[in-house]
Amino acid sequence: MKFDSQGIARVGLLSALGVVAIWIVPRVTLFDGKIYFHLGETIILTSSVLLGRWGGAFVGGVSSALADMLLGFPVWMPFSFVIHGVEGFLAGNIANGAGGIRDVAGMALGVAFMITGYAVAVYFMYGAAAVYLEILGDSVQGLLGIVTAYPFTRFLLKRFPGLKSDY
Repeated sequence: MKFDSQGIARVGLLSALGVVAIWIVPRVTLFDGKIYFHLGETIILTSSVLLGRWGGAFVGGVSSALADMLLGFPVWMPFSFVIHGVEGFLAGNIANGAGGIRDVAGMALGVAFMITGYAVAVYFMYGAAAVYLEILGDSVQGLLGIVTAYPFTRFLLKRFPGLKSDY
């Protein structure tokens, strides 16, 4: 893995965009705001396809952890860093940016890990009753992420063919 100045700029830009997508874009909150879902999934999955496994892991982990800090949920930072980081890694490991089943399968695997990871975290933090709502919210978030990230990624790669990197 070689990070050049363009790669570092891409990772940084997409990380910042991920924070904005989580922090500013309207979120749906549950349990007095302790559980929420957002549109940051779109950026995490797009980054995974565009930047590969390590770039996707960095964008997923860092952007979601920073957004948790900015939103006032520092207890979630380590969970988000690991869960979204692994999600980005898994999605980027399978997706190749050519469109089709590999990109969708990579995104779906990443989302499945995200749903499972947060279900486990919520179980330990809030108990079994909260898990069902978490799975529902994360399923909607993940599906919305895939449905928006796939065409967004295709558009970006068609408009900017040199944007795909493997970090």
